[in-house]
Amino acid sequence: MDLQGIFQRGGMLRMALALLAGLASVAYLAACGGSPAGSQSGAEPTQQASQDQSARPTATTERAQAPSGSPGTFTKVGDLKESRSAHTAVVLQDGKVFTAGGRGVAFNFGTGRVQSAEFYDPATGEWTLTDEMSRERNSIALAVLPDGKVLVAGGSGGGSAQYATNSAEVWDPATGRWTPTGDTTVPREEAATVVLKDGRVLVIGGIDDTFIPLKSVETYDVATGKWTPVASMETARNNHTATLLQDGRVLVVGGGKLDGPWTSSAEVYDPAADTWSSAGTMPKGRSFHTATLLKDGRVLVVGGKGKLRTAEVWDPATNTWTPAGVTQQPRSEHGAGLLSDGRVIVIGGIGGLASTEIYDPATNSWSGGANMEGPRYRFGTATLQDGRTLVFGGTGKEGVLATTEVYSP
Repeated sequence: MDLQGIFQRGGMLRMALALLAGLASVAYLAACGGSPAGSQSGAEPTQQASQDQSARPTATTERAQAPSGSPGTFTKVGDLKESRSAHTAVVLQDGKVFTAGGRGVAFNFGTGRVQSAEFYDPATGEWTLTDEMSRERNSIALAVLPDGKVLVAGGSGGGSAQYATNSAEVWDPATGRWTPTGDTTVPREEAATVVLKDGRVLVIGGIDDTFIPLKSVETYDVATGKWTPVASMETARNNHTATLLQDGRVLVVGGGKLDGPWTSSAEVYDPAADTWSSAGTMPKGRSFHTATLLKDGRVLVVGGKGKLRTAEVWDPATNTWTPAGVTQQPRSEHGAGLLSDGRVIVIGGIGGLASTEIYDPATNSWSGGANMEGPRYRFGTATLQDGRTLVFGGTGKEGVLATTEVYSP
């Protein structure tokens, strides 16, 4: 009797039976919508599918909304026509994104500020240069006026005009041309800007042409093209944030120079009464932080100089601050944007960060988000009308950047 042959044939039979059982198990799980043991389950396969689709973006998949709680994806789009850092941006009434000024590739001790302006079209994923401003500007006040035009005010120039200026001009999207308008009452850069509900533009604090931080505040009236001083803050501030609240008031938070000291106080401006009042004090001073208006009317403040990982939420109903967890990485000179599902994405920052983190106000917790293609800080961000977030320019490993990415939640 050939026992070895029998054992070999029996082994082959057992292998065949095991294979058939495995195939039957996979078929059963697929029919039930499950996954084989050892594979990822729950939300994770959906996230992986989203990432696979983003590797082959189309006009449809790029705008598809992932499930709530997803880390999202970044998609590279057309570069800026001119590299720029420390710039800002506004969303125009037609949904395009407008940016002007900033620091260019040659920035060093007063040179290399940017004079150009350009706009991004979400429909094409490309930037287009428009008419240049009358002068180079960095750290400007930028706002969309009620008539759809764009106001640029203040900032510092280049060459012999490297100090803060009081000049202002208006860009018309219909013609692509700039027109001079009234000068601000004092020269200022590093100010914060908000468009009030009555259409006036509020420009707050900053530093003057002698590098002194300012308490002063003024408003621009589009009907007259003139600036008017309003009530001053209690504290001089630069590199602070200003957030328009749902009730029309304005929250101003923190401020300070790159190397400190950094301000821990906050104030609220009431445009109806032209008065400022205290909005409490944070545990630590913040500068170069972000402030984002949540859907419930509270304001999330994140990071800042001093390698801060902490976040806090200010509640206008109680005028109090409460902790909002800590980020995985210290964040400063970063960006932030409100997502359509009410979460907040915090992006990049100084220290070679390409990572993002997402705050969920429903759980008061943080989770990791998708990574950008490379680190950047001092970049521009804008929330597009379709809920995606545009990230462009800034400073990275290669110096001042022109690269642009779109985050899809």
